[in-house]
Amino acid sequence: MTIVDRMETVAAAAQLVGIDLDEGVQIIGAARLAARHHPPFDLGQPALVLGINRGQTAQAVGAVLGNAYPDDHPLQLIFADEDGAVSARAVPLAEAGAQCGAMGASCLYVPPLPHSSYGDLQDVMAHLRAPYGCPWDREQTLASTRAFLLEEVGEALEAMDAEDGSHIAEELGDVLGIIAMIAQIATDEGRFQMADAVRHSVEKLIRRHPHVFGEDEIDDMDHLFTRWEEIKAEERAAQDRPSRGPLDAVPAALPALRKARQMQSKAGKAGLLDRAALAQSSPELAALLPEGSDEEVLGLLLWRLVALTSARGLDAEDALRAYTGRWRTRILAGE
Repeated sequence: MTIVDRMETVAAAAQLVGIDLDEGVQIIGAARLAARHHPPFDLGQPALVLGINRGQTAQAVGAVLGNAYPDDHPLQLIFADEDGAVSARAVPLAEAGAQCGAMGASCLYVPPLPHSSYGDLQDVMAHLRAPYGCPWDREQTLASTRAFLLEEVGEALEAMDAEDGSHIAEELGDVLGIIAMIAQIATDEGRFQMADAVRHSVEKLIRRHPHVFGEDEIDDMDHLFTRWEEIKAEERAAQDRPSRGPLDAVPAALPALRKARQMQSKAGKAGLLDRAALAQSSPELAALLPEGSDEEVLGLLLWRLVALTSARGLDAEDALRAYTGRWRTRILAGE
């Protein structure tokens, strides 16, 4: 199909389904879309998929779209009859793959999913931070958003514990909202843009999975973790960053319990700590827990420890964080 033919197809399809070309439309070939795992376009804008003329390609296109749109998303199959007349037929996404192949449709219209793309979220946040936006959003800083980020992540974890899909989606949306705010603050201050953060993440995921995206062969999970650490070390060397010790990779801002667990885990892998011995190092504490105690019993013990620290005018989070810091200092000093 020539460029002229494709443009005529786009124009005819746009007119048929009511797309205003002045408002914009995304165009992608079926073969390219079928080779993806997620649609490479903005869900908030209409899209036309060209060249759907084989059953196998149509099924793959349907699967890729299904990773982003709901099963009942109302697509339209566009095809030409023997006389060249173009017509359209509405079909839900769940049935699009099979019907595209059966009907020999040459084009697929994917209507927008309003307010559902990260671009929409960034646009709203930029609006809120604009001079005519919200005074509260405008006064936020990178420092002030730290507490909001931690709070929203905590609420997302709580929703995940409840295994409530709708609630999880809502709370993850709140986490994304804070991320969008942080990125917009950084953009306003000339530090970086959201595209920089996304690019770092995508490139890092590809780089750290050479057994998926490259030619590395992984024998087992131990080999996988070893290779992961090697790649991280190579990254630090390439960025001329100082090499880190086994305990340096634990983020300082982690909640104290999570930080203590990660520090114990990394110290154990580095041969700096015998966690099994540590667990039995306090007979009085071990005596409080029957062999094979479940999560509820352990939770009760932690609950009582929090009450004990509170009764003494202390904060359990601060106490554990302070002890973890002192322990790290002593271990690295060889004490």
